[in-house]
Parts: sequence; C-alpha cells; structure tokens
Amino acid sequence: MPKRAKKNEEASAEAEAETETKKGKKAKEPEAPVLYEDPPDKLTSKDGQAANMKITSWNVDGLRAWVKKKGLDWVREEAPDVLCLQETKCAEKALPADITSMPEYPHKYWAGSEDKEGYSGVAMLCKTEPLKVTYGI
Repeated sequence: MPKRAKKNEEASAEAEAETETKKGKKAKEPEAPVLYEDPPDKLTSKDGQAANMKITSWNVDGLRAWVKKKGLDWVREEAPDVLCLQETKCAEKALPADITSMPEYPHKYWAGSEDKEGYSGVAMLCKTEPLKVTYGI
C-alpha cells in the first residue's frame, strides 16, 4: 500500500474516532429545561364543578379600527364573560356606538390618557358586575 493511502486511512480513522467521541459527549449532556408549556384546558374546577367563566384579553391597537375589522363579531361568537381591551386609543366620550350599545355587556369601564386624547387606553366589559373596580395605580 502506498504511503499516501496509509495516511488517508489513518486520518479517516482518527476523524471517525473524534466524531464518535463528540457524539458520545452530546448524548451525555442533560436536556435543556422546558421554559414554557401550554396549560391544559381545564373544563372543571378542583372540586369537579363545571368551568363557569371565560375571560378574554385583546390588544386592539385602536378601538375604532378594530370595530371596523369585525372584532365585535369574534367577541359575539366567543361570548366571554369579561372582555379586557388594551390600547383602545379612544376617549370614553368618543366611543363607537357599536361598543356602547352592547346589551350583553351592561358593565363597561374605561380608562385613558388624560394628557393626550386618542393615546393608549384600556377597557373592561363585563356581563356581571365586578365586586370592585379601582382606577389609577
């Protein structure tokens, strides 16, 4: 066998040995911890009673545009008991009639920027009256 062929054989054998060693090391490393898992859908409480409240939160990025994009159709279809909206960008006095005339949500609470009209803002619409509502931080 020529010297070159012998060197190539030795080099490939060394490379295979290194690969096996590397693979062996990787297999021994512990797996990374799971950072997030979807929570299971719980249809019953701990004592076995049926789930009875649906709460939805949505960053609407502008309430008037969200209404035009049929956001209320989704709300009516899902029928959450509590609907929380962020970034409404709408003062309480300038709310769309579609929102103010929703009989399924008789309890409506709004908070927005007092300095800039049409900036930020949050809303909470509820089917049942909350025990307590606090404004401000």
